[in-house]
Amino acid sequence: MKDAEISTLDFTLPEASSSGNEESIKLKTLPSNIRDLLNQATTEVEAAIRNLEQALESDLIEDTCWQLLAYLYLGANRMDDFSSLDRRYEETFGAPIFVNIPQERSQLNPDRVIFKMPQKIVSGSLPDITSVQETCASSKGTVLDFSRVHGADTNGLKELVELFSQLPRDQTKPEIVAIDRFISSLGKAADDTTGTQEMWGMLFEYKRFCNDIDAFDDLAIKFAMRFDISPPSW
Repeated sequence: MKDAEISTLDFTLPEASSSGNEESIKLKTLPSNIRDLLNQATTEVEAAIRNLEQALESDLIEDTCWQLLAYLYLGANRMDDFSSLDRRYEETFGAPIFVNIPQERSQLNPDRVIFKMPQKIVSGSLPDITSVQETCASSKGTVLDFSRVHGADTNGLKELVELFSQLPRDQTKPEIVAIDRFISSLGKAADDTTGTQEMWGMLFEYKRFCNDIDAFDDLAIKFAMRFDISPPSW
């Protein structure tokens, strides 16, 4: 199999999070009262999901309830259900579900040009960098929306690094929406024994984009210890 075909990061795959066996082992090591509380919480979350799903089918559900159901799906690692809900929400309201969360909506200029990142970042799937740069320089400004991203392959990560490396870093820099989950999952995947240098490369580039020197330095130390080579420079 060619390297470009290897899925290096997929939030929908079991390996993107702790395995069921590992979770079971961790639970067994907890005190019985804590296990009981966790089991009770899990039962209540599942009941809440069922109730919200039923309300959704009755068309009596408010916008905030859609978002609550989305959060519950994410917390329960039910990514297929989340994706289906997100698609249904966009068909109904004309925007991805988390773009319409009040605190994010208040920060977004409705006139900005929004580039929606693909569900899986692969070679050729990213927006044209020239178009992004042009909209950044315009009076409207730019938003890169990561709310749909569920995974990336090796070549996709390479192209994402290239995209971020060419984004402006001054007052015209684009706003990045809903990227936290992607970066968090990428960091966990990079820390794993199967983590690749492409994953680390994207983490480094994102720290540069955020002008977070301290986090970059911490990442560099981990990289040097992991690969026994000099890390990238700032």
